[in-house]
Amino acid sequence: MDLLKEFLEYKLESSDIKKETLEMYQGDIKDFQIFINKNLLDVSQDDMLHYMEFLKSRYQPNSISRKISTLKGLYRYLLKKRMIDFIPTDGIVVEKFTERQMETLELWEIHNILNVSEKKPKGERDKLLIKLLMETNFSINDILKIRLSDLELSSYSYILSDAGDEKVFLSEELKLEIKNYIEQDRMKILENNSDLLFYGLSRQSFRARFMALGIKAGIERAISPNMLRNTLKSVVKLENEKDGVNSILGIKEKYFQIGIGDD
Repeated sequence: MDLLKEFLEYKLESSDIKKETLEMYQGDIKDFQIFINKNLLDVSQDDMLHYMEFLKSRYQPNSISRKISTLKGLYRYLLKKRMIDFIPTDGIVVEKFTERQMETLELWEIHNILNVSEKKPKGERDKLLIKLLMETNFSINDILKIRLSDLELSSYSYILSDAGDEKVFLSEELKLEIKNYIEQDRMKILENNSDLLFYGLSRQSFRARFMALGIKAGIERAISPNMLRNTLKSVVKLENEKDGVNSILGIKEKYFQIGIGDD
């Protein structure tokens, strides 16, 4: 019995979920299997505590929270199917984020930011960056280090983190937008033949541009690019906590598709 495959099929059938999120679940559970080196049905609370200690030594709190949330969803499913008698993740406490760390953007805020971006090469670049941050959950540093040669090697199907340890597959819409940016706008910004997709743009300059877009969009509170990542994380976390119930049906799809038809 392939428990992982069965769980992923259950998530796919019981909720409106993107392929990228399923791949995230799969990666989290496979990492856990490698660590415990035993049947998922035989995992104890001690195993979970040891895994938590391991995670704390390797990952940031946001990654730990996501990984444990995935495992909680898995074991709730196994309990529901009566494959186990208890949930080994019960009692596992994950470090809570501060309110500022978990600040997210509303759908209308992201929509307005995309709409006020200039219909010029730099504005198209900013919109593409925003959508990459939303869809991939990568850091701005990882996004700024995307190379044309890597995109061409993967036929624009996925991107890798800077460290090369994370791979995220791209939606068809985003693949098309990347190609359009390269063919129509990128060379109007650059003055050389750099292999970097976003050559010449620093983390600090994009942050400043993003904050300026927020003001232009009528957003009165302070915003930052990291809030885009938090928005995705909060949606994934909610979907896990609801155990696949269609309470967020369509929400994630809206987050990824907003701005496609800006006008």
